[in-house]
Amino acid sequence: MSYRISKIPTVVVLFLFLLASGCSDRSEIGVQSQTVIRVDDHVLTLAEFNEFFEPLEMSCANGKTDDGSSLREARLRFLLQFLEEMIILRRAEELDLHISSRELEEAVGNIQGDYSEDGFKAMFLKQAISFETWQERLKKQMLVEKAINKDLLEQISVKPAEIRNYYDKHNEEWTHGNQVRPLHILLHKKEEADLVLKRLNKGEDFATLARQYSTAPESEKGGDMGYVARGHLPECLEDPLFTLKKDKLSRVIKTPYGYHIFKVVETRKAGKSEMDDWVEEIRERVRKDKLEIAYGPWLAKLRSRYRIMVNEEAVQ
Repeated sequence: MSYRISKIPTVVVLFLFLLASGCSDRSEIGVQSQTVIRVDDHVLTLAEFNEFFEPLEMSCANGKTDDGSSLREARLRFLLQFLEEMIILRRAEELDLHISSRELEEAVGNIQGDYSEDGFKAMFLKQAISFETWQERLKKQMLVEKAINKDLLEQISVKPAEIRNYYDKHNEEWTHGNQVRPLHILLHKKEEADLVLKRLNKGEDFATLARQYSTAPESEKGGDMGYVARGHLPECLEDPLFTLKKDKLSRVIKTPYGYHIFKVVETRKAGKSEMDDWVEEIRERVRKDKLEIAYGPWLAKLRSRYRIMVNEEAVQ
């Protein structure tokens, strides 16, 4: 599970799970070396394009993609997404940006924490890609994100008046039902969860054990999830959590994500949250909105400064 707000524009293609959809039967030997995209000295050949596109073939049915578009449209859309990524990677090269082994390892660990052990392995089987290929695409996506952060996000500031204006315009969001503030530990194996629960029952500090053992995103904050209301979490967690009394430990709760332990440290009755409770989240939302606006002109400027060639006919 993840409770963080994405800071990357939705128009950026996420190669983590190959969101585009379609298939192709093009395997003509003589044309595979054709260039389909060139960004300065960086080239993508038709063979490489088809290699990336190949895992999507299993999602084809009667020549249509999942969204009903034709295979030709899907290939063209995928081509333009690839072009977008290559342009931003070229900018990352100009900025001398890199992804360290430690950064990649932490990113993989964070994503893996959103799945059970079996679920993580099943994801690769479903996408028909190897872990190594997925990891390489993740690394590129991280580099795309780093370039966007460097060129755009770091330059965006949010004024207090903008936070107040957003809060006033989205009044309904701050009106809530009963809320709880839980601490959370997520583990992949029941034996591990049982041992941690036993230590908690003996009086060991929840936050300390969360930092040491939990695989959930909020582990670095001692398992503190902040205030949550019904509808914010998977249904399989809501009943056990919202029936848990303050300062009491939950039992070990099994879900598709793994094995959970909760402790409710605060409760809040239904009402309207004060703006101060949401300042940081609102700030991130406003920054994201500004980033979306700035992204298009920034990408267009990059396109104008690089030597770019796109061969759409080659992929049709």
